[in-house]
Amino acid sequence: MIGQAIIVLGIVGFLLLAAEVFVPGMVLGVLGGLCLAACVALCYVGYGPLLGTLSFAALAVLLIAGFFLWLNIFPGTPIGKKLLLKSALRPDNSAVTARIIPGATGEALTPLRPAGTALISGRRVDVVAESGLIEPGEKIEVVLQDGLRVVVRGIPGPA
Repeated sequence: MIGQAIIVLGIVGFLLLAAEVFVPGMVLGVLGGLCLAACVALCYVGYGPLLGTLSFAALAVLLIAGFFLWLNIFPGTPIGKKLLLKSALRPDNSAVTARIIPGATGEALTPLRPAGTALISGRRVDVVAESGLIEPGEKIEVVLQDGLRVVVRGIPGPA
């Protein structure tokens, strides 16, 4: 009787852990973990410490092996293909590769105190003023670009 309960709890526990992938929320995963813990506890109670410890070790090995097997097989299945990302973003779509040449000029669209938005080479760009406040509509010049950070300074107009 205990042997059958151990087998049923083990199978149900593994199935609940596998179902957690499709039904998020950790409820099925927690229930699966509890079933597997009850399986090991029943092994300790019904068969003693030696077989209980062996069942715990076997369960740990099966969980690790199952995890790595799942990682290798699941992405190739029809369901895995639907759930996983098919293509990576290309670097040329990244904002990091959109270079702003130092010396380029533009116009502040929002107040730069010191951060704001400017129109440079026909593109809206988040910028940081080198110093001071730059009002909307003032002409600006790009000083440098460091990753996503674009530093600008105001261009003095005619007095």
